[in-house]
Order: sequence, then structure tokens, then C-alpha cells
Amino acid sequence: MFKFDRKKMITAIIPFFILIISWILAMESIESLNKLNAVFMTLPYFLAVFALLLSVWFQHSRVFFAVYILFFTMCVVPSLTRLNHRALTNGISLVIPVAFILLAVMKERGITSKYGLMKGLFFSALIFFVLLDAGRKSPWLGKMKTANLIFKTSEELESISRWGVFLFICCLCILLTRLFIIGSDMDIAFVGASLGSFIILHFAGYQDVLSIFYSAVFLIFIIALFQTSYSLAFHDTLTGVLSRQALEREILQLGNKYAVAMVDIDHFKRVNDKYGHNVGDDVLKMVASMIKKNVVGGKIFRYGGEEFVIIFSRKSVEDVLDVMEQLRIMIGKRPFVIRSPNRPGKKPRNRDHLEASTDKIRVTVSIGIAEKSEKLHTGHAVIEAADKALYRAKRNGRNCVVC
Repeated sequence: MFKFDRKKMITAIIPFFILIISWILAMESIESLNKLNAVFMTLPYFLAVFALLLSVWFQHSRVFFAVYILFFTMCVVPSLTRLNHRALTNGISLVIPVAFILLAVMKERGITSKYGLMKGLFFSALIFFVLLDAGRKSPWLGKMKTANLIFKTSEELESISRWGVFLFICCLCILLTRLFIIGSDMDIAFVGASLGSFIILHFAGYQDVLSIFYSAVFLIFIIALFQTSYSLAFHDTLTGVLSRQALEREILQLGNKYAVAMVDIDHFKRVNDKYGHNVGDDVLKMVASMIKKNVVGGKIFRYGGEEFVIIFSRKSVEDVLDVMEQLRIMIGKRPFVIRSPNRPGKKPRNRDHLEASTDKIRVTVSIGIAEKSEKLHTGHAVIEAADKALYRAKRNGRNCVVC
């Protein structure tokens, strides 16, 4: 679920900020744009190639094919003067939202895999159909009625077909729904890119404006690729908290006052041995979720295995002791139900004969806390002290907090 934390809000604003700046530039006088004509005409090509290369490097097929379709419309369509441009515009206004919807819901399976090649063939076939129809004397796509948009300001401007507007609205609804359910950086980028693509198609007869908005859309995808790669590098994919690599980076930025809490799941190896690693993974995700919900003001990292580290900037042991005690109690109170091995992955329509999961285990944690002092003047030293406090908690019978 999308959470409105500060970093996520900044990430969500970026695509729309880029589109607003692009709109301001596009609404400038033609004379002002002509002064930067060479820059605006070459910039989208550079950004498109860069986005394609990045998506290949990161093996991100969703961005690759989205940019591929937009790059094709930017490079090829204007050069095909013999084709019916009304049919081309109408056809592309159908292809882009359909492609964005499919790319949004498809799983990421790479570009050069058989799944990636199948995607490429499918989207190429859609584009080929549009070109084929636009080359006919009486193209079917050219007969589609256009929508009267309120911001149409010139007869030179093209207008999107009614079906195109309908599909773009459906596309935005699906993308926004996915954004609020999953909330990934790439979902935010696709929402911004779909809005930018809608503007591109509306101003299809205005080359200077097209260059600006093509650049904006490609830039949105480039930023999303970097954000996604950063997230993969510094976040634990299983639990969603920050990774050990992010912890090492955070240690270098710590100030003069901070406290560190080390959280360890009790008897975790026993759970893995008895119920399997899938159940163990579910326990890890549950504990990580409980920490995120109940710990305010601390950065959470997965230290390794069943251990988590929480860093509280500008806090002392006394400041965080009650918080960690409450966390320990909350985790211990929450029953963990073992998923039945015969239970299907999805909820069946008829649940009468569904085998219920009745096996429950109690998950508890042991916690050690330490703070920076004259003796513990480095981040690693404080973490080591918190780890020693954790092992004292283990020796004291587990399910307790020691500092």
C-alpha cells in the first residue's frame, strides 16, 4: 500500500513537477522557443537513447518497451509523409494507453528472455497494424471521431480520438489504482508518462511542443530507473526495510548523539527447521512489518538472518527503552498462523471445503540497546555493544530488552 512518507511524496511529485515545467516552457512564445530550438530538437533523441540503454543495462523491459513505442512515434511517424497523419495520430492514441496498461500489470521478466521477445513482437505488431491502416486510401483509424478538449487553442493542434481519450482515462485509473496498492517508483513514473503522452498526442502538429514533452517523458523514465536501482541496492527485497549496505552508509553519516537497538527473533532456526524456509520468510516479514508500524523516529535495517538494527538519531537509551519494550510486547501478543501446505495461493470462490490453518506459533524477540559514548565513539562500536546487550537478553531467557 502507498504510504505518504516524506521521501515517497518527493518521489511522487517529481514526474508532475517535470510536466509542469514542460508546460510552462511549451506555453512560452514561439520566438522564445526558437532561441533554444536546437537544444529542444536534439534533447529528446539523446534522452530516449539513454533511457533505452539504461533499461537494457538494468534489464527493465517495462521501461524499455514504453520508451521504444514513444521513440518510434517520435522518429518514424513524422518522416512518413505519404501516410494519413490523422489515422496515425488516432492509432497511436490507442496503442500507447493499451501498451501502458499491459506493461503496468505484466511481471518483470527481462528484455532478452523469451517473454521479453514476445512483448517486443506484440507491441511491434500493434504499431505495424497502425502503419498498415494509415497507408490505405480510406483508413479505418482516420474515420474515428475526435474529442473536443477544452484546452484546444489553435487549429494547428491535433486532437485525440474519443476512443483514445477513453483509453487514456482507463489507463490512468488502472495506473493510479496500482500506484495506491503497490506504490513503487515505476508506478509513479508510468502515471506521469501517461499524462505526458496524452499531451504529446494532443499537440501532435506542434513540433516544438512535442520535443519538450517527449524530453519530459523520457526524463521521467530515466529518473525512475535510477530510483528503482537505488531501491534494489539499499532495500532488503524480502522485508522491505533498509539493507546491510544501507546501514554501512548510514554509519558514516551519524552525528554525536544516537542510540542503536538490535532486534533478534527468538528460536528462528527452530521455526525454519520445523516449518520450512517459506514460513521463516513470513515470520521475518511479519516482524519487519511490526517494527515499521510501532517504531517512530528510527531507521530500520535488516542486519542479516533474523536480526534487525534500528538507529535512533539524537536519542539516548532512556529515550528509546519504552518504545522497544512496547515493540517486544506487541510482537509477543500477535499470534502467527502457519499457512496450511494444502491451501491454494489464491482465495477460491467456494471456501466450504477449504482446509483451515489451525497451527499457531508465538513469535517473540530479544532486544539489545546501546548508545554513543566516550568509550563507544564509532557507529560500529555502538552496534557491537548493542549486539552484546542482545546476547545478554538471550542468556536472561529471551523475550526481553537489555541495555
